[in-house]
Amino acid sequence: MKHYNQIGYSDILPFGRVGLGFVILLFSLVGISSCGDNGEGEYLLTNTIKIVSQNVSDMPVQASEGTIVVDAPSAIDVIASTDWFTTSVSGKTITVKTTDNTGFEYRSGKITVKSGNDVVDVAVIQRGTIVSVEAHNLYLNDSTANLQIPCTSNYDIKCYTAEDWISCKVGEGVISVSVAENATGHIRSGYIYYGAGAIKDSVFIRQCELEKDLLGDLQLAYLDKNAQTAAFNAKFVASTDTAGITSYALVFTDYNFVIPVSFDEKNLTLSMNAGQAIGKYQGYFVLTQFYDLKNNEITSNEKVSISGQFFYDKDDKATYLEFEDNGSWGNGLSATSLILHAYDAKGNDGGTLAVLHFPYLIRAHKK
Repeated sequence: MKHYNQIGYSDILPFGRVGLGFVILLFSLVGISSCGDNGEGEYLLTNTIKIVSQNVSDMPVQASEGTIVVDAPSAIDVIASTDWFTTSVSGKTITVKTTDNTGFEYRSGKITVKSGNDVVDVAVIQRGTIVSVEAHNLYLNDSTANLQIPCTSNYDIKCYTAEDWISCKVGEGVISVSVAENATGHIRSGYIYYGAGAIKDSVFIRQCELEKDLLGDLQLAYLDKNAQTAAFNAKFVASTDTAGITSYALVFTDYNFVIPVSFDEKNLTLSMNAGQAIGKYQGYFVLTQFYDLKNNEITSNEKVSISGQFFYDKDDKATYLEFEDNGSWGNGLSATSLILHAYDAKGNDGGTLAVLHFPYLIRAHKK
């Protein structure tokens, strides 16, 4: 309850000077009441508007309706502080209608109730949208798959996909996802998109099997010293030993060079290191080096590597992996080029066989 015009004895003139009758008349005009028992007799002006009941302080996220019931001695007027809810008055009942809150934050406003000279404010608070989907990326093999992704929300969730090999629908507490068999011979990936109100997100889906979609013939392409595209015929191979450990390599099929590589089958990331002996050419041993084209620096340090991730380009109808510097060289140097350098058995320099600027792997598929 709001109190107005607090008056104490110290604010009233002595009885002897103005008369007792005047004081009684004054009390009847201003309507003050006594509400103190401390012996000093403090008086308060009482607000005549009382909130009998209300259910607008925790409104749901969806558009909904609430009421405020007041007790007032005369007709009431109301003013809304914002436009995401409306009000109407019938007698002493105020109806409040909200719109959907599509944001994730709570929002609040107030209704000012007036009756005569008295005023009362009532807070209107609406919940924000909550969405939880328990999946980020789905890495699948090439087989048909039916998945259920748990989800919760206080708002209606909708989902869709642009891929003809993926379907999705929202059920009770789940998003059901169906993925068709991948018989394309290459990686394929897509998204399901979901949203509730203004909150939107996606789940990445990829189908790939190493042997069917990545291993085998491809080309190691690059720019030569004249900025012309050239390529080595290559093959991506894998072998598993008796202990179950799988090793990977890029084989230059025309020269029988074998470059050991590391490969992450989940992220489809392939890396090669400098300082690797990859075979012999005309009696010379051939090693890998990296070159920084901008700073004119070369390294054979085995701890320095370049990396790339396999992906499929729908427009080119080709599988690519673009090798890039991964920061392992350090000191502000960046590996832009792969060098194949020759040494004799005593470690004497035999010269450079090839410089591959901006190397990348490519496999073209039938269009």
